[in-house]
Amino acid sequence: MANIIDYIKWRGDLSFDVSPFNELDNAVFSLFSYLDLKDLQNEINSIGVSLADACRYLITHDYHYGYMSEINSDFLNALATSERFGKVMILDYIDLYHEKKYQFSSTGFMYDDSQMYIAFRGTDDSIVAWKEDFMMSFSVIPAQKFALDFLKHVISRHPNTDFIVGGHSKGGNLAIYSCAMCDELFRDRITTIYNNDGPDLCDEVINTDIMNAIKNKIIKIVPDFCVVGMIFNNTKNIKVVKADNIAFLQHDILNWNCIRTNFEYVDDINKDAGKFNSFVDKVLENTDLSKRKEYVNNFFDKIIESGTTRLPWGKNNHTT
Repeated sequence: MANIIDYIKWRGDLSFDVSPFNELDNAVFSLFSYLDLKDLQNEINSIGVSLADACRYLITHDYHYGYMSEINSDFLNALATSERFGKVMILDYIDLYHEKKYQFSSTGFMYDDSQMYIAFRGTDDSIVAWKEDFMMSFSVIPAQKFALDFLKHVISRHPNTDFIVGGHSKGGNLAIYSCAMCDELFRDRITTIYNNDGPDLCDEVINTDIMNAIKNKIIKIVPDFCVVGMIFNNTKNIKVVKADNIAFLQHDILNWNCIRTNFEYVDDINKDAGKFNSFVDKVLENTDLSKRKEYVNNFFDKIIESGTTRLPWGKNNHTT
């Protein structure tokens, strides 16, 4: 079945003026945000770098991102040679990492003269990133605070631009949090928020009444075997994608089936995934915030203290 790379190759000859932004473009930018652009960061934040030039740089430096999605030269070459994506300008980029405290990155894509997509990176192969995912169950995490600051900075920097904000996995959560928490003047310039299989906000940590201001802008997309996207879920009208591969591996966007400019949808999530999600919900409901904090800190701190800072899934990742 066709996937995102097939879409890039098929739709690559049409500009955004001819074929307007769609949900698959959202997935492309969300996936690209996993790539390490630190070598280009100064240039991006001063004059900007075209997406084609960024791809060529990564290809010539033999870059491969091995965690979750096998983002390789096929994906990069398709983007670099695409009329649609090659001319997109990367104008804002940030990458923050502390092996014991936080993992955060975001990339801004100006895809026409007055429209920009801000993509928040999801969980990478770092232990601290996984710790942050679990910390969402009892506190506001550092990445959420960074996301809010970055969103406000980018919107302020581009006064004549409207924004689409999104991300995959934890990145989807950061998109929701930052858009919900920013000032109304900023929110008014955000047209759409994409949460691609990411957790929603924990209502025991954040008053989810703030979601009322943005709920009509949220598009939540999950695979049919959805686990991550069901955590703290309070989004109605979720779009469920038919995905290749099995169980948890469907979390990878590259496994999501595409038809022309849309994903291929099914009626509901897999029954086995639903049973697992019900079990997780019961565990969270029966564990108070202090206990969640104790369990998470003890578990991950022991791993970090042992000297392990990265998961083996990222062995091909050149990020340090």
